[in-house]
Amino acid sequence: MDTENRVALASEMILVLKELSNKELLFLADNLQEVKDYITRRIAEIDRNTFVTPLSDKEVMNQFPQFADRLAPWRKLASSLDYYGPVVWLVKEGFTLKNHAPFVGPCNRNLDYLKDWDFKDIPTSNMLVFWVPRLVPDSTNDMTVEQMEQYRGELRTRYNMPENHCDRFGSIALLVALIMAHFKRTGERVPLKEFFVASDTLTVNGKRFFCGSFGCDGLFCNIWYGLFNNDFTGFFLLGVEEI
Repeated sequence: MDTENRVALASEMILVLKELSNKELLFLADNLQEVKDYITRRIAEIDRNTFVTPLSDKEVMNQFPQFADRLAPWRKLASSLDYYGPVVWLVKEGFTLKNHAPFVGPCNRNLDYLKDWDFKDIPTSNMLVFWVPRLVPDSTNDMTVEQMEQYRGELRTRYNMPENHCDRFGSIALLVALIMAHFKRTGERVPLKEFFVASDTLTVNGKRFFCGSFGCDGLFCNIWYGLFNNDFTGFFLLGVEEI
């Protein structure tokens, strides 16, 4: 939902007020400034913890016309995956896996189990990310990382993507931020079927992070101790434009 351009209608506010008891209405009338101050604090808190915002195609063309020509190939990809939601996501700097992920969406055990793991939890930067929340078809067909990278390049050519698109899996922090933004918008938990998605983030010992199994226990993050070479881990296509 485009909350930036949404206007609170009088009819909506009347319905809200009808839900309040007489005592609650009197409290509101007698403490309006206190209520307004609370709302202001909550809005600021929500803004601080909102790191990814979906953009409509129109918003991209109006706000970032320099990237408008990127939309067509991503729409083609989205259509081939039977997806018709946003394909561009505005990402704010500062999101990290350890410090922010458990606060923006349901994570398995609040990711407490990885707090002491040794890896570079690189924060996100200000960027536009072209992303369709679907694993690439056939990317879970027992591929090694090298085969995934080769296939990723083939898809960039197939869909006529820019050279700087489809050139990465994405950091684990960025992937989690995107997944949670999509979940917040739709309630859908991706990757679908509780599959996993590969990232570019490695531990100091060279083990690769991946995340998924997004079920009732929340999104799960783990590291892979060998080649992927399985039928439940794939990858997303990403197109990253720094802004």
